[in-house]
Amino acid sequence: MLWQDLRAYLAKLDEMGELTHVSEANSEEEIGGITELMTERNGPSLLFDDVPGYPSGFRVAANLLTTVRRTTTALGIGSEPLEEASERWRAKMADMKPVPAQEVASGPVMENVLEGDDIDLLKFPTPKWHENDGMRYIGTGVCVIQRDPDSGLVNVGQYRVGIEDKKTLTIFIEHGKDGDRIRRTHWARGEKCPIAISVGQDPVLTILGGPSIYHSPPNISEFEIAGYLQGEPYQVVKGKATGLPIPAYGEIVIEGFMPSPDEAMVPEGPFGEWTGYYAHGRRPETIIEVATIYHRNNPIIFGIPPIRPVGCRYGAFLGGEDLGSKRALERANIQGVSRVHTIAYPSMRVVALKQMYPGHVDDVMKVLEPGGDQYNGHHFWVIVDDDIDVTSEKEVLWAIASRCAPEIGVKVIPGTAVWQLDPRIPPEGRSDPNTEHGRHTYTAHNLVLNACRPYEWMNDFPPVAVNGPELRSRILDRWKELF
Repeated sequence: MLWQDLRAYLAKLDEMGELTHVSEANSEEEIGGITELMTERNGPSLLFDDVPGYPSGFRVAANLLTTVRRTTTALGIGSEPLEEASERWRAKMADMKPVPAQEVASGPVMENVLEGDDIDLLKFPTPKWHENDGMRYIGTGVCVIQRDPDSGLVNVGQYRVGIEDKKTLTIFIEHGKDGDRIRRTHWARGEKCPIAISVGQDPVLTILGGPSIYHSPPNISEFEIAGYLQGEPYQVVKGKATGLPIPAYGEIVIEGFMPSPDEAMVPEGPFGEWTGYYAHGRRPETIIEVATIYHRNNPIIFGIPPIRPVGCRYGAFLGGEDLGSKRALERANIQGVSRVHTIAYPSMRVVALKQMYPGHVDDVMKVLEPGGDQYNGHHFWVIVDDDIDVTSEKEVLWAIASRCAPEIGVKVIPGTAVWQLDPRIPPEGRSDPNTEHGRHTYTAHNLVLNACRPYEWMNDFPPVAVNGPELRSRILDRWKELF
């Protein structure tokens, strides 16, 4: 097995020299502050212990997947060479064959079972991740587990979960996510939605639950994909209250029920979001009525708090490659695209294209940005020739400055969206889950910058003033000490 649990992964990071142990940082401001600063500096992973006010051994882990090396280690796809990580991942998942989960009678997660008056969410050292957060969020690196009542498929998602009081959680799920669709199906039947939240689990399931590098097919559970990646069936225990499968080797699992917005909502937030803003503010959101808490002895909270995305990433990271867009282009049989790279989060991407015919750029954009309804907010696309390093902000800006003619190279494509974390939504355009369709739509147009040389006279475009790769390589080899 690749990783039996989170502890095995932490031990590996420690062995690699990638884990720093921190003692006596408080949960009010220091754990979050240290995590932010360390993530910004691409520093090591963090394991906090001896948190003031909590038992020794009740720990918080953070910064575990914020480099390509850590993510490739977590996924078992090898870390060298780092620049080919996304291609190795593509090849690995091209052969994916789901492995059904294995239900077992018990597991370490059952070492402590809290029910009734013993339920206490405040017993764990949940950090206040950002200075201006309105509550403590135990759910950042979580796996939120639900079952589709129609198909029976178990979905694992990653949504933010805050602590309202000892027995109540808040949960923010965007409209259109699988978790939102499943809960609305239960609500339409007059039922509360059963839900289980795993707060600490192996990194494979954590990565699959998030939206960053792989979207599970609609008919396959993330547990089945985790089994494929782990090399054997994923072991689960049936939850006592909901019957949902929960990770047998999880650190903390919270089980409960989500009433509809008609029944109960409480103010949620603000929360420092992955866009780098507090865009959603403090608004009414749905709650979870906790029925059972399971936890291991000396449990670990898996924290993946969003960090302002300026030169750093906070979640599973394979170098910014937009594999979903690359797959869409391949399915449409669009040739010549070597890379699609996210150069600035949340949504500025660069496409490297070897132009083969007039209108090639337009064909690329018809696939990537058809306009109309979309999930998330405004998109920014830059199309460059394949001689540009799309991972270099300086090269991309140079291409825009020297190859984009604004009168023909700039295009706005109309669109609408429902994504609530876009900081550009005006205050009156924001909504809550109690509206008819979950969220209001708003205008979210998209910008395309064509920074390619004109195909019609590409051969006459002035040549780039740079030495060739062979000469540059010889210079670097001969004068290593200078560089």
